[in-house]
Amino acid sequence: DRPTGQVEVIHFPGAGGDSVEALLHYPLDWPKNEAPSPAARRPLVLDIHGGPAGTDRDFWDQRWSGPLLLYRQRGAFVLQVNYHGSAGYGLEWVESIAERYYEQERVDLEAGVDHLVDQGLVDPERLGVTGWSNGGILSAELITRTKRFKAAAVGAADVEWISDWANVDFGAAFDNYYFGGTPWEKTQEYIERSPFFRLSEVSTPTIIFTGTEDRNVPPHQSWSLYRALQYLEKAPARLVLFPGEPHGLRKVAHQRRKVEEELAWFDRYLFEAAPGPDEALKKESLLAALLARAKAARTGQAFGRQAGGKLVPETLTYEGLEVGRFEVTRAQYAAFDSSYPVAPGAENLPATGISFENARRYTRWLTQTTGRPHRLPTLDEARKLRKKAGGEGNTLDRWAGYSPNPEDAARLRKLLAELPGPAPLLLPVGSLPGSGEDPVFDLDGNAAEWALDEKGGGTPVGPSADQPSKPRSPEATTDPDYIGLRVVVGKP
Repeated sequence: DRPTGQVEVIHFPGAGGDSVEALLHYPLDWPKNEAPSPAARRPLVLDIHGGPAGTDRDFWDQRWSGPLLLYRQRGAFVLQVNYHGSAGYGLEWVESIAERYYEQERVDLEAGVDHLVDQGLVDPERLGVTGWSNGGILSAELITRTKRFKAAAVGAADVEWISDWANVDFGAAFDNYYFGGTPWEKTQEYIERSPFFRLSEVSTPTIIFTGTEDRNVPPHQSWSLYRALQYLEKAPARLVLFPGEPHGLRKVAHQRRKVEEELAWFDRYLFEAAPGPDEALKKESLLAALLARAKAARTGQAFGRQAGGKLVPETLTYEGLEVGRFEVTRAQYAAFDSSYPVAPGAENLPATGISFENARRYTRWLTQTTGRPHRLPTLDEARKLRKKAGGEGNTLDRWAGYSPNPEDAARLRKLLAELPGPAPLLLPVGSLPGSGEDPVFDLDGNAAEWALDEKGGGTPVGPSADQPSKPRSPEATTDPDYIGLRVVVGKP
């Protein structure tokens, strides 16, 4: 059910005026039929295929060497250019770069970027380049020729061709064909075509990848690139080695590491922002609740904030009402009543066994301590909050595995006597998913909470952990050990 976005085959004039074909992958959040405009320009990642006689085709192809969807998820265009020398366009096209290595490919790649800038799609100040093997070779070439790229990922790439001739399984055949002869016959040619001798021009932050057992592009090439950039100190550089790997990464752990390292590099230097929400994390999951709870105010291990040297509840606005993020905890209540027992490790359990009058006394103490008018919610407010929250909280349903009728619920509560403690079903506040974007927790379970009725008396509004989520018996039957409170700030 996840989006795959729009992909378009495009053409533009490249080297020698030849028409070059490319694939343009749109950002996943790109609105359909949106006209290009300067305000809507997006980042671009230029993803260069290997070979050089490789081809980027218009079919589903997601892999570790080019995590296209993850770039598009970050709001970027991805451009894949089938430059001169690529397969699939006839023998003449493939052979067009013989003894002209780099010359036409570089022109094609930059022409593709320029085309998208001219179309108003791409921000010329937010360009990145990535590639593996020949794609890495061309990425390294580009960053020595232009400063337009804000980030580069160079995988398994040659940068110095003289040593390549003798140190690669097919080095002599490859280099003789593309450079027109051996290093001693074409010494100047080899030097001029080697990006290594132009690395002093590089200002692009560059991450470099290589397998330690690569025989197609030996790892010393990546070391040379890294050492030079490190020595020159003109561009941030990082080298990531994959032990035991040949030219292509085989171990899933290494493939994942490569993707994560590359994304982190581009997040830092190209996107300059963290990625959007992780779609792997479901909002209603326990993990989401745990992560949301981790952002709540704390004093040591206890939830809450400090006011006048005392631990008090954190409040926030939910459904137009400023309300406690959590039920009042035992540690918070003990700041008011030092005789209230708090066992080690129980600081964040809800304070229960609290009478209505003591609950009101606590809110008056909070008002004096914080200088803000705290109170209990009205019965109407409490019921509206419960209804808005839903019904997936800590109730007897969760413990029983079904929604018990009154007779079953009564029998289950008798069994609770076999468990230690006065309220064994209570959970630390915030243990289950909350309600709202900046969540309020436990509105739909855990402890029943005191509310002020129309006559000025108190009514516990539940469900609580010892009651079904939809009780068919009066709320007042809740065990006092499962009755606590939540505070509200402001006038009713």
